[in-house]
Amino acid sequence: MITRRDFTLTDTHNEQNQVVTYSIVIGRVSTEDDDRILETLESLHHQEENPSLEILLADRINDHVSQLVKSDYPSTKIIECSPDTDLPTMRTLAAKQASGDFVLVTEDHCVPPRDWLKQFARAFAEHPEASAIGGSVVNGVTDTGLDWATFLCEYAPMSPPIESGPTPNLAGMNVAYRREIFKEVDEQVLTSGFWETTLHPLLHKRGHILIADDNVRIYHCKKFSLGLFLRQRFVYSRYYAGIRFAPEQKVMRVIYAMASVVLPPLLTFRFFKNARHKASVRSHLAEAAPYLVLFYLVWGVGEAWGYLFGPRDALQEIE
Repeated sequence: MITRRDFTLTDTHNEQNQVVTYSIVIGRVSTEDDDRILETLESLHHQEENPSLEILLADRINDHVSQLVKSDYPSTKIIECSPDTDLPTMRTLAAKQASGDFVLVTEDHCVPPRDWLKQFARAFAEHPEASAIGGSVVNGVTDTGLDWATFLCEYAPMSPPIESGPTPNLAGMNVAYRREIFKEVDEQVLTSGFWETTLHPLLHKRGHILIADDNVRIYHCKKFSLGLFLRQRFVYSRYYAGIRFAPEQKVMRVIYAMASVVLPPLLTFRFFKNARHKASVRSHLAEAAPYLVLFYLVWGVGEAWGYLFGPRDALQEIE
């Protein structure tokens, strides 16, 4: 949990006429552990080597924490969004206002280490050909087996170590793009889904170089209740399956819905097969396993539901 203290920092990075190097885009959507964003901002205001940065926070919560951000971090540009605005749209709204050479995306419950921007600078210097660079994701909430299970269910493939080098797959909350790439991408692509499944494949298809770098790390620090995570797992699975086929492709939807019955055992097999290669994951398997089995069952049900009934408002419900 966050240890409360007074946040009285004022951003001195962006003086008038100063060129901005990094634009950090964050969507504020968390309904639990919702003040974790203060830790995120605290770290960003204390990055090593005092880099030039701006923070663009798209906020659909608009509550007392929003007021804390406004008072304690007045240089943070808050983009107020309606409660039903989906996260990809929020990120797109923020990215359109970015002025930095690099646009970095993270989430309102991710806390970067103090060398986060320094590591991105090093990575882009080592890979000048890269249009985007992404890093690994470290579990920052480790109190219980549930904490480990919620992290591993989503981010086990991105937990360190990851293989550094060219890749079509980058973590969506620990990634930096050269700002000029957004000039060639239609806004509909950016708002149609999460960028790891819309923007990244498009860039890869167009010949852009995407680089994974294991030394660029961020801490995933959201403490879920069991109920919220089950709802989120179902909603995301419904969204994913719901957009795979057009509404008129009813036969394919039924076939894939029926095939979803094999998804829970398949996911379980894949997870434990891959987990053996990561020591940090192996050591927590026993405490996380009962929850993971439950999560994979909900995952399968969510996909079957999405194939049969479509995504509906699932994208707007994802946090």
